[in-house]
Amino acid sequence: MDVQQLVSEFLASEHGNQATQALAAQGISGDDAQQMLSQAAEAAHSSADEQSGGLMGEHSGKSFLAGFAAGLVRGDGFFKSLEDGGAGMLSGRVAEALASRMGIDPSTASTVAAAATPYILAFMKEKFA
Repeated sequence: MDVQQLVSEFLASEHGNQATQALAAQGISGDDAQQMLSQAAEAAHSSADEQSGGLMGEHSGKSFLAGFAAGLVRGDGFFKSLEDGGAGMLSGRVAEALASRMGIDPSTASTVAAAATPYILAFMKEKFA
């Protein structure tokens, strides 16, 4: 699927609307939220294709391990913890992309990624399941 088509479909979806609302709750304007979500969806789309920074990017491995460990500590079980780790990895990739592509500080990028990634994952699961 073309990345622009995926971004457009995500932004027009219920998941995209919920992500926009989640960012608005963080004090981000509608236009800025749409731009950030576009970049986040592009980063999610290209995450598996990028090879230059390694499969998980520079810091995404740490994000995977943090999500995996948090799942185990919560008692989610091994497989649910793997899913949590994957979400953490994707959130790390989204945060990196937002910081580098939009020039926002890493703390804000991490906050936006944490708010947006669950909606992006839900959309992609629904779209590609």
